Amino acid sequence: SSDVQDRFSGTDIANHLIETCGVSTSRQAVRYALEKEKSVAHKNKSGYKLMEPGRKKLLEQTQNDKVIFIEANKPFSAKNIALKDIFAGLKGETLICDPYIDIHTLDIVFKNSDKKKPVKILTENIIDKPTGTFSRHLTDLRNEGYKVEIGVYSSSDLHDRYIMDSKTFWLSGNSLNHLGNKESFIVCLGEDIRQSMSATFNNRWKVASKI
Repeated sequence: SSDVQDRFSGTDIANHLIETCGVSTSRQAVRYALEKEKSVAHKNKSGYKLMEPGRKKLLEQTQNDKVIFIEANKPFSAKNIALKDIFAGLKGETLICDPYIDIHTLDIVFKNSDKKKPVKILTENIIDKPTGTFSRHLTDLRNEGYKVEIGVYSSSDLHDRYIMDSKTFWLSGNSLNHLGNKESFIVCLGEDIRQSMSATFNNRWKVASKI
């Protein structure tokens, strides 16, 4: 029947998986999977239509996700408990992408990262208030032995916020320096997405201005 709805918004699909199917995932993770995995669904102005080959893949992806819920108005807990757990599980070089960073981002690296592990932070905007504060904090951090590189990628297509290493990919709903200010999620996504985003990160890092 032409009355049967076969296209839905990302939120509709996420709600169905969570509320009806009982899948432990987040709306953010589902929307991300729909956008990154083109084989999963066909999209037009009416919404997404799940393709048969994609149904199983999407369900498998979201069932394997680990979700950390960040409570509103608990920035200290978010930055000192949730992030500490994530960083503790990372191996080797850590890659961070966040469109907006400031001295609080550096503070997160200082408090949660092992100084033996190199950290690369890709960003579009460095919030430097008062002027010169960020560079002083970065110098201090490096003087403490932390191997932190900053790459400024001046492009409007830098939207995602994530942390990853060679095995794991964590997608964050908010910039790391504002975690806990409002309710959000940090979601561990699958290896296929990690590989894709690792390639994207490296391509952008090559052309980014290094600090």
